[in-house]
Amino acid sequence: MTRVRENLRDWRQTSLNRHRVLLAAKPAAAAAIAWLLVPLLPFVSNEYSYYAPFGVLVVMYPTVAATARTGGQTLLGLALGIGLGVAALGATEFFDIPPVIPLAAVVGVGVLLGGIRHLGAGRDILAVAAVFVLLLAGQAGSGDYPLSYLVTMGVGVVVGLVVNLVVVPPLYFEWASGKLTDLREAAAAFLDTLADHVREPDAAQVDAALSHLDAMTEEVRREVAEAEDSARANPRGRRHLAELQQNARRLRSMDLTVAATRDLAEVISGRHPETLVEMDDEAQRLFADAIRACATLTKTPIDDDGLDDRVRAAKDALERYLGALPSTTVSTSTMAQRIEPAIFLRRLVDASTLFMDDTRA
Repeated sequence: MTRVRENLRDWRQTSLNRHRVLLAAKPAAAAAIAWLLVPLLPFVSNEYSYYAPFGVLVVMYPTVAATARTGGQTLLGLALGIGLGVAALGATEFFDIPPVIPLAAVVGVGVLLGGIRHLGAGRDILAVAAVFVLLLAGQAGSGDYPLSYLVTMGVGVVVGLVVNLVVVPPLYFEWASGKLTDLREAAAAFLDTLADHVREPDAAQVDAALSHLDAMTEEVRREVAEAEDSARANPRGRRHLAELQQNARRLRSMDLTVAATRDLAEVISGRHPETLVEMDDEAQRLFADAIRACATLTKTPIDDDGLDDRVRAAKDALERYLGALPSTTVSTSTMAQRIEPAIFLRRLVDASTLFMDDTRA
């Protein structure tokens, strides 16, 4: 039941948030508008009006830039596909060849042209459009099908773009900022897990927590990238440049934090588990304290008044741990293995310091 509740909560957060509801409302309205507009257009058969809502669905993306980019690519792919279908249809009638031959040719050439990466979203519709024109226009004997297909789809694309641009063009800075906060807290929680591992080793728990952190990091990168994309071609984006820059700085800091955290986990739980075995009890205690101090620093918001104190506390904890390491003469490799965890802890501190300096600049 707990898992079901978690899935329901995740679904509500991703599918019933205000951004998603708005994204659902806009294509619904745009599809209705496009459907009503098509009968008013000259040289277009009304029986193909259903392509207009389809055009809306094809291009309606969460951001204005993505909608415009996808719309242009879709229309280009559609035009190429229609042209290919018309050419195949003409060849069929002129040379009086069996329909199966141009059908196979259209599918093959359409798939080949779909390999052009610059077509983007248009790659998916190119071959489909060609087959539609060849089969539907050929069977119906209707010369207005190709033009009606292109125009009605184009109407849907244009209406979708206009609606997305005019009706509260979305910005996702706040959403991305919340995801960055979640990542910061997850990284801090993972560091606490590592501190527990120092005193009571549990490699399975560390591996599970690391997998969760890696998955969340990838998700947050996508969210920040989408937030940046939402500002492009968006008239509201100019007023939020500071938020855009802050999210970029926070992501850079969190990338450094997660990388150092992953390296630290790999050392003490992965490739060098003997690192903990070779520590005496006092060194282990100070090592765990240093990790917890870094965890506290990591989860501290940048505008927290106690941030400077926590930076100093993390540095002091790291120095105490270094002071507890054996001073006896050992091989270079052994010494490197002993101080390697301290290097990653220092990187954690530096990542937070970079975040602090960049944001206060």
